[in-house]
Amino acid sequence: MIGIPQAFAASYAQARAQFVGAAAVAGLALQPQVHPLCGPNGETLALDVVREGPLDAPRLLIVSSGCHGVEGLCGSGVQVFALQDGEWRAKARAQRVAVLYLHALNPYGFAHLRRVTHENVDLNRNFVDFSQPLPANPAYSALHPVLLPPEWPPSEANTQALLGLLNAHGLQALQAAITRGQYQHPDGLYFGGTAPTWSNRTLRAVLRREGARAERIAWVDLHTGLGPSGHGERIHAGRDEA
Repeated sequence: MIGIPQAFAASYAQARAQFVGAAAVAGLALQPQVHPLCGPNGETLALDVVREGPLDAPRLLIVSSGCHGVEGLCGSGVQVFALQDGEWRAKARAQRVAVLYLHALNPYGFAHLRRVTHENVDLNRNFVDFSQPLPANPAYSALHPVLLPPEWPPSEANTQALLGLLNAHGLQALQAAITRGQYQHPDGLYFGGTAPTWSNRTLRAVLRREGARAERIAWVDLHTGLGPSGHGERIHAGRDEA
């Protein structure tokens, strides 16, 4: 068992090494899904998959990190600690719950300390039906040239234009327009892509293999960035919203 601070790393390379090591200590096999690109120092990037429990377990709990790249620094620490927490692992086995650890859904963003994938895609806005017309976000399109001006740093005129939009529409409306996601500006913020990303395709393949025989699946996707430091917020989605 390690101390909680020791489970957390300062870089993707360190986080991956600690995750791989924790899986080895736990006696669990590693299934690396290697990314086509390398990290900033030439290191291998991968969505690393570790499973504890049989493939025919009736219940499967998925614990994933790094959907938004840089946020994997926190999620990885949770996964590393869980793999070395004997009490937690024993409780899962006793309840016949298999646990699937997905380390770094977006390893490129994780390694480069960016939110997005190498395609500049915000990954959790990439899971849409690309055979259908993609959602329009005209409110973002109006903001795009101001948010990403042709010159950087922004000119005083650009800053004043942004402040004018803020005064006219309010912070909440601008935040909603930006964070809703958009599919028309590949160089823009919160871009959802025009096709499934590498991370999307790889994750789906893993889920088909690992989840096909489960009767019930629960998923904890670990994020950071909202709320006060050290504060945990549980955001739930499912059939039983209560």
